[in-house]
Amino acid sequence: MAELPELRSDRLVTPPPPHAPLYGRPPAFGVARDLELMKQGQLPARTPRPPRRSRLNLPTPDGRGSVRARWASRDTGPTDLWHRLLCRFGHHEMRGGHQLQLGSQFVYVERRCKWCDTPA
Repeated sequence: MAELPELRSDRLVTPPPPHAPLYGRPPAFGVARDLELMKQGQLPARTPRPPRRSRLNLPTPDGRGSVRARWASRDTGPTDLWHRLLCRFGHHEMRGGHQLQLGSQFVYVERRCKWCDTPA
């Protein structure tokens, strides 16, 4: 009679041991601590923080809104006023003066100031 085939169960790879905490102690804070508590079956008691409000978005005491809302979608911000003041003294920021291809035609883009639309 023939011999029975050799069983391979002794040659199978054994599963790796579970990960031990770093430096032999459990994590004390953060996501790693929450993960360890979840592995033990306990849910971390954590309430979500309310979102922080920026100082610029806080309403003013007189109730007129915030600093950003005052200049939103308008040309009256400090930057716009500065550039318009420069334009008044003749220091324009020119754009244009080049060709642009539209379809099969070439069009010359007129040189104009970016802020006050004054032609050159």
